[in-house]
Amino acid sequence: MSYFKGYYQVIAASILYGLIGIFIKLITDMPIGSIIFFRILFALTAISLYLFFSGRFFELRLKEKKSYLLMLGLFEAAAVLANFYSIRYTTVSIAVLLLYTTPIYVTLLSPLVLKENITKRSIIALLLSITGVVLVVQPQTHQNGINIIGMGLGLASGLLFACMILTSRKIKDIYTGTAQATWSMIVSLIIFSPFAFAVSTDVLKDHMQLLILFGLIPTAIGGILYFSGLRLIKAQSASIISLLEPVSAVLFAYIILSNTIAITTVLGGVFILMGAYLISTEDSS
Repeated sequence: MSYFKGYYQVIAASILYGLIGIFIKLITDMPIGSIIFFRILFALTAISLYLFFSGRFFELRLKEKKSYLLMLGLFEAAAVLANFYSIRYTTVSIAVLLLYTTPIYVTLLSPLVLKENITKRSIIALLLSITGVVLVVQPQTHQNGINIIGMGLGLASGLLFACMILTSRKIKDIYTGTAQATWSMIVSLIIFSPFAFAVSTDVLKDHMQLLILFGLIPTAIGGILYFSGLRLIKAQSASIISLLEPVSAVLFAYIILSNTIAITTVLGGVFILMGAYLISTEDSS
């Protein structure tokens, strides 16, 4: 029943990832690179304490295929940066929709990279989930201010996140989910380290509490759960289940930011849940 555990972990991670947009909305007056750096810094601190007190530091021991860990970190850093800038240059709705083209890339690439077969159930689940995402985010095209570069970065974020999923699956039998999450964060932290000095001390103090929570909840806990679950289920399944993130993001926005929820959002959530349920029962059928 390990695949059930994997599905539960990916579902929980996707829900926690829905908090990312909330933190970005609440953290103001900070460059995107600085937000990413301190988010990862606090996440790594939390993970290090967890590994120390649980006696699991041995999981970080480098083995074969070290280059895949480097690739994982590079893909994660690039995907996050592209997604955040896509939000800045377009709208949150369009950026989220373009990010969640990930299942399309994974479904198309996994037969080539991972030798995973595309089943009829996967295709149906993919179509249901993508339809749900379109309904949830309700993208507004042909609108003034929509930047072509921003839309390109949004598509790039989806492709980069797909590459991250496929890379993780290639080393699932060598490195644990915690090890993958930790090493990818270390690589990202090094990449964004110059941005540590791009923000004033006063601004950093004003947002310290939010940055710590940002690093702890969706980044550290969410990352460990996601990578751990990804080791137990198919890449196609994980990418489709992760579409629960925009649903949770809308709900969190309603609860925390008092944003309204449209009927199309509820309907879209139903489609996404149907797709997630269909794909999660594939291995047991």
